[in-house]
Amino acid sequence: MEQQSGLTIETFLAVAEMIAAQLRIKEADRWTPHICQLKFVSFTSEFPEVNDRQFLWTAEQWLQSTGGQDFLRYPTWKELMVPLYRSENGLANRSWGFRETLPPICQPTASQLNQLPAAPRSIAASPDPHNAHAYVPFTANEFPVLPPPADEAGGLTPKQWADYLNFLATEEHHGAVDHRPSAQNHS
Repeated sequence: MEQQSGLTIETFLAVAEMIAAQLRIKEADRWTPHICQLKFVSFTSEFPEVNDRQFLWTAEQWLQSTGGQDFLRYPTWKELMVPLYRSENGLANRSWGFRETLPPICQPTASQLNQLPAAPRSIAASPDPHNAHAYVPFTANEFPVLPPPADEAGGLTPKQWADYLNFLATEEHHGAVDHRPSAQNHS
């Protein structure tokens, strides 16, 4: 069974209605047809690669995760897409890519992966908005960036960590600066 490309407005509206029913939004407060079209454009502009199956699956995952909460509001797109994408501070970050642990029906296609941003970047705001220009994204220039975790909860595997430490030891052996504190500094 071939995975379809793109999200249809019919699926988007069905999911919007499913979420509204779960949140018990009264009929008078539901989106009008015109607002539904605007919301669809808003979502597909922010997450253009998502297809029908992925959208349905992630909405169902989000709904299941809300059980037992006293007050819920309609999620932002980045909140809704957390089950599908790697996340930062509780929000889906497209530039970090899809989660590696997705079920087979949600695995991204090559075409979808090509639509993701070329370079990872943080979506978190700078700690000091008045000096935002002083906060530049960290990029490693001396050592490689650590490989992405197998899954966000598990972190690096023992082999990945050992490989990284071996790389650092090799670089230090070949003349790179040793950034570890010396024994003299501890006395």
